[in-house]
Amino acid sequence: MEQRTGHRTVGRRFRVQVGAAVGALALVVAAGCVPPSAERAVDPAPLIVDPGSQLIGCDQAADRVVVTASAHLDPTCIYTGGFDISTSGVVLDCRGAHVEDPEGDDRIGILVTAPITVALSDVTVRNCFVKGFLNNVRVSREGFKSLVQGSEYDAPFTNITIENTHLYESRGVGAYVDGYVTGVTLRGLEIKRAGSTGVYLEAGSKDNVVEDSTIAFNGYKEVKPEGQAFIINGIEFRYQSTGREGIAVDGSRNNIIRRNWIAGNSAGGIFLYKNCGEFATTQPAQHWDRWYGADDNLIENNVITTGPTGIWVGSRMAENTFPMDCSDPTYVTNPSVALDEAANNVIRGNALGYLSYGIRVEDDGTRVEGNTFGSGVGPALAVVVGTKYRTTELDRPVAGTELTANTANLPTNSAPFRWIWEHASTAESANTANGAPSVLIEGTQPPINPFIFAIRIWTP
Repeated sequence: MEQRTGHRTVGRRFRVQVGAAVGALALVVAAGCVPPSAERAVDPAPLIVDPGSQLIGCDQAADRVVVTASAHLDPTCIYTGGFDISTSGVVLDCRGAHVEDPEGDDRIGILVTAPITVALSDVTVRNCFVKGFLNNVRVSREGFKSLVQGSEYDAPFTNITIENTHLYESRGVGAYVDGYVTGVTLRGLEIKRAGSTGVYLEAGSKDNVVEDSTIAFNGYKEVKPEGQAFIINGIEFRYQSTGREGIAVDGSRNNIIRRNWIAGNSAGGIFLYKNCGEFATTQPAQHWDRWYGADDNLIENNVITTGPTGIWVGSRMAENTFPMDCSDPTYVTNPSVALDEAANNVIRGNALGYLSYGIRVEDDGTRVEGNTFGSGVGPALAVVVGTKYRTTELDRPVAGTELTANTANLPTNSAPFRWIWEHASTAESANTANGAPSVLIEGTQPPINPFIFAIRIWTP
């Protein structure tokens, strides 16, 4: 039976999209490799230049260009300097031109920014091919770490659009929406092979949209068979990294993530969490307090395939964040655990497959409705509700979960809906597994890594 949810019919389409090709992808990712993927050309259909747009020619290709009025690029050029936009009402139309960083410097390919006292609106970046920067695209507010709670949005961003653009091989995040940034739409993007997450929604950002995009094969920069080295008291250790997820929702609120294809990212699909205030003592100049959780987001009609976890609500609730040097108070010291925040999110109409865990819920008020779960990896589970330390140490089990009309077809598991460490005020109805009615039953704790981002640690 097809399940109609919002904009798309996901039931039959899901079975087509995650067939044999995705099965092959699962094997490659399980081996710890970054899957190969072809880069595709920008769609030529919308390449008509807006009236009044000015050409930024090949003679400026090596310069860092500040775009103050609508402009377009020469598609025969490779622009290596990058672009800054700080003026409202500007369109930068790359017309299929490449913007690349051949030197691998710590630079941003296309930066949309303004001081925190200046509102910015009606900026569009489109039809670009951006490759190799630290962040290929970043939308930021200069000085956002100095904002005072209660006045963060006095000079907001509105109607900032990045569309029909391909972002490849950034050394860090592919598309970065920075702290307290609002009103950004990421639409029709192809984000592949970013060293870190494909999309990052930073703390305090809100009211943004990620839609109709492909976010695949990201987060593998630190995933190396030999491990990553670090030194403690003169002794070298190594850790095997989890890598990063396709979309990070880090203390970011009221966002919409819809109709995306999210596949083969190292740690998983979409993670919702709150940064615990990293670098509090080790790098105080980099530290800033985070005030908000990853709350009230809508995640709907996405196809998420291949990896450990599809969607993880409260992904740091039970993690040992000791290496992050957090300013948030810890209520467990060994391991070092602080409260994560990701409440009142809606997850509906998504199709998930070839995952160990489809959806994990570790914070309150989550609505999980009308999702479809297909072939899994090993003893796959569709939904896991519950969190360890908050339940055992604070007597605060995950509460208020709504689990409604979800369909699981997992040959390896006839009871794929599980709870762990107790749960409270859960409402469940009309969920099925392999064609039969299914309810939450007690499960076991998924593996918890020794440290956040570290699957194992050893001395060489």
